[in-house]
Amino acid sequence: MMILKYGRSVAAFGMMVLALCASPVFASNDAIKELLKVLRDNGTISEQAYSVLKNSVDADAERTHAEMEKTTDQKLAKIVQADGKKQWAEKIKLKGDLRLRRQYEKVDDADNADDPSRTRYRYRLRLGAVGEVNDDVKVGLGFASGSDDPTSTNETLDDTFSTKDVRLDYAYAQWQPVDYAKVVAGKFKRKAYLWAPTDLIWDGDINPEGLSVHLHTDNAAGTSYANAGIWILDEESGSKDDPFMKYIQLGHKFKIDNIYANVAGALYRFDDVEGEPLLDNIRDTNTVNADGNYQYDYDSLGLSAELGMQDVFMSGKVFAVFGDYIKNSDSEEDKGYALGFKFGDKKVSNRHQWQFKYVYADLEQDAFLDNFPDSDRFGGETAIKGSEFIFNYGLHKNVVFGIDYYDTERDAPDAAPFASNDDDQQKVLQTDVVFKF
Repeated sequence: MMILKYGRSVAAFGMMVLALCASPVFASNDAIKELLKVLRDNGTISEQAYSVLKNSVDADAERTHAEMEKTTDQKLAKIVQADGKKQWAEKIKLKGDLRLRRQYEKVDDADNADDPSRTRYRYRLRLGAVGEVNDDVKVGLGFASGSDDPTSTNETLDDTFSTKDVRLDYAYAQWQPVDYAKVVAGKFKRKAYLWAPTDLIWDGDINPEGLSVHLHTDNAAGTSYANAGIWILDEESGSKDDPFMKYIQLGHKFKIDNIYANVAGALYRFDDVEGEPLLDNIRDTNTVNADGNYQYDYDSLGLSAELGMQDVFMSGKVFAVFGDYIKNSDSEEDKGYALGFKFGDKKVSNRHQWQFKYVYADLEQDAFLDNFPDSDRFGGETAIKGSEFIFNYGLHKNVVFGIDYYDTERDAPDAAPFASNDDDQQKVLQTDVVFKF
């Protein structure tokens, strides 16, 4: 009977102890041990029962601790994993746009009554990413539709639903050790390293290849800056004299109340161009010698300026005048300029925002290499002059409707190499819808 009572006593207290351990309101295993000790001391349980129950409590505590450590480790691992994914996502920034276009072109020939014209439907797709390698270094990568022409990322809808090309648009590494200095190398976006308010000599799609540096300093008069670089034009496998371009640009930006300005001067030097074979993606409008090579060098002086007023008449709109000038030191047809103005919102990205812009451009035959000017202005050729009208309107957030109209004519239609060309005047009307993401 004593054995039976003892067994029942141990079982009863064991169930009580297990229940207390499982209870969410139980605070500590030490409290159970104290309770068992009191029960032993007043004779409620024997010394043997006390030892059995105490060992059970200790074992349960070890299991509970081990389980808690396991659960905690699992939760921490999930938190670290989620945080790592979040940090990776925060370090990568994606950006892109899709442009749908209807383009009408009309060519007038003074000696031909036919006046050929055409209508094309086109699109442009761009997708890019910038990733943070560390606090000082970023890497950029971008793809775009189009061909190998550096001045255009358009694709024409043609060839019976044929698949279209997507090409590497840029791939660069940028190092910025301090706020006022950064260096980029690879194939990169131009505008941060060479400023120009118009596309007189630099089409907006051009992403140069090589190395560039940007420096700036803030002072009492505004912000002074310097851009410089070496851009590779080609690599000749059979020659050690590869053509490339070096440049330096010095500029200053200032703002007084709602008046702002940006003024810059640039020097361009081209090595191994004069007397050498023509480069790729030319428009065949620069002067050539008897051997069909470049007649001139294209070392040039460039000037750029923009003067604007924000919140004009308290309307929230911006008005600005701007211009570019280029002068080649080595030819007769050696100058070019573009003058224009804009009025409206500073940037069109939301519903009902709008901007109007007008530009008049005059680019002589050898003012600059014909590889780089705006490809929509008479096909990117030199020896042209004419007007451009641009209007953009925000249909919705990141959805923009645009109209771009060019009316351009030859500046020297009877001079070589233009004498055999039939087109003396060109009109281009582009109607766009752009989706930004």
